[in-house]
Amino acid sequence: MCDTMKPVRTLVHDAHISHLVVHSTKKIVRSFQDNVQLGTLLAFVAGSVNSVAFVQFGTYVSHVSGHATRAAIDYAQGDLTSAFLFLMEFLCFILGAAATAFLLKGETAASVRIKYTVPIFLELGLILLFMVGVLLHRNRPFEGHYFSHLTFLLAIAMGMQNAMLRQASGTLIRTTHMTGVATDFGVEVGTALRHGGGVFWTSERNVLMAMYEGLRAFMSRLGVSRFLFHGFIILSFSSGAVVGTLGFLMAESYVLLIPICTLLVVGIQEYRRNPQK
Repeated sequence: MCDTMKPVRTLVHDAHISHLVVHSTKKIVRSFQDNVQLGTLLAFVAGSVNSVAFVQFGTYVSHVSGHATRAAIDYAQGDLTSAFLFLMEFLCFILGAAATAFLLKGETAASVRIKYTVPIFLELGLILLFMVGVLLHRNRPFEGHYFSHLTFLLAIAMGMQNAMLRQASGTLIRTTHMTGVATDFGVEVGTALRHGGGVFWTSERNVLMAMYEGLRAFMSRLGVSRFLFHGFIILSFSSGAVVGTLGFLMAESYVLLIPICTLLVVGIQEYRRNPQK
């Protein structure tokens, strides 16, 4: 009798443990919806800020892939001023990422306990400081070199933002540049095509049924949530770039009030969010 009941008790105990694990995991892991909302809004901010920096100064601040190369090329060609600017933007981006990691105490996006309130409001302040600096010095062309140094503020801001949504093991999502997002987007599509194509070619049914089975296999393997997530990020970044460019042509640096207000909304939401939910 006791031997018969022991497996039952073990199963009940295991089920109870599994329930506790799932319940506690929900408490410590941010939801997919939270990350989609935060990621798309921050991508919009990055796209608009990056476009304003490029239209006004001819430099990108949301990513630094080519900055080290440009710094080396300009140095080799004897253009020390330009080399210094690109090198400093590279270092400022790193400084911003380090600041976010410091402020979040090493926690990552996988933890629901952390809030991005402080980094977001600091990023907002840096963008606002850049806008004020540009407006104060736009009629002083003789201070051109100092004028361009203002982009360091945006590089720090973008570095801070890019380090927010990350996991301990690597990247969850990067919101300031689209290289990784586009790569993941393409990998999802390519893998799903391979899987769906394999089902189609190995199907023994007629062509229409084989196409139907291949399409179902494609959609099943695609991972629609991840696919849509990456799609939203790309669309949001592109929309921000369009808004930033058109807005700058109409209102100059005042267009930065749009990403500033966006960050204000995000910051308030983060501040009001209950980490225990």
